[in-house]
Amino acid sequence: MRLIRFCFIIFGCAVIFLSCGDGKKSPYRKDSKGNTVPVEDYVCVAIDETFQPIFEVLVKDFRDRNAKAFTDPLFMPEDDAVKMLLADSVRSIVITRSLKTEEKDYLFAKHNLKTKEGIVAFDAITLIANLENKDTLISVDEIKKIVEGKITDWSRLKHNNGQSGEIEIVFDNNGSSTVRYMQDSLCAGGKLKGKLRAAKTHEELINYVKHKKNTIGVLGVDWVGNPNDSTRLSFLSDIRIMKVAAEYSSDPDDYYLPYQFYISTGSYPLTRCLYIITTDPRVRSLEKHFFYYITDNPNHNNMGQMMILKFSQLLPYMAVQSHNVVIKRY
Repeated sequence: MRLIRFCFIIFGCAVIFLSCGDGKKSPYRKDSKGNTVPVEDYVCVAIDETFQPIFEVLVKDFRDRNAKAFTDPLFMPEDDAVKMLLADSVRSIVITRSLKTEEKDYLFAKHNLKTKEGIVAFDAITLIANLENKDTLISVDEIKKIVEGKITDWSRLKHNNGQSGEIEIVFDNNGSSTVRYMQDSLCAGGKLKGKLRAAKTHEELINYVKHKKNTIGVLGVDWVGNPNDSTRLSFLSDIRIMKVAAEYSSDPDDYYLPYQFYISTGSYPLTRCLYIITTDPRVRSLEKHFFYYITDNPNHNNMGQMMILKFSQLLPYMAVQSHNVVIKRY
């Protein structure tokens, strides 16, 4: 199914990406919506769909700041974004890992393209549960044993609060970066085991957990932030966000929610980097300008980084100040 899906993507986008980044044949091309746009002003980026909420904001802000830009964000599983870069179907991607040496070598040997990459932000892998679930505290070791198939029932968790029942893990899809994170970071590259389910979209994943007790949903933190809270200090109210500790503790205060502050201090243990990678050889293109817009680049006023800080649950790569506040009651 994954092969069929990828072939469909490539076939459907064959005309769209035929001249992506190459203005020698024609000064114009078709974007993903079939519009004719100038190649020079076209900004085509394949983005891990885990980060769709904030990148919809970033792309709009970039377009507002650059009137000439024709932005074309393509949201898809991380695996598909990498495949499109390697096929030279797109020349910029946003994913949660650096390219491997063999991937960089392939791009240079096959397309004579070098890569440039930068860190955009830090994400938190978030675990969500049904509101009926009594247990919201979990350690990294327990998560590891669940995805290794060694813990299959809630009663085996140390903070189970009397809850029992078969644990079901729900991911966004089989080719997602969250699946790879679990495999690489917790299972040393091994196959995930236990009762697993793959949703088609993040919305489907959240909705499934809302209606199914004993499930644990695994997704990026930006999908669970409360859109009505400008302080970024609350999450969706119709699901539970599980608190995670690096190791087991009987003290609930040793378990943390995926707030930006706890990501920055390392208290929340399930974190990863978010990268933008481009093969665009042009020096002053708008696509290259987008690269600098969302990375920690003082020459571009860190505007993209400021947008990430203000409008997402992610921690931007730029240095962020934190202050202790003491509230006195009189």
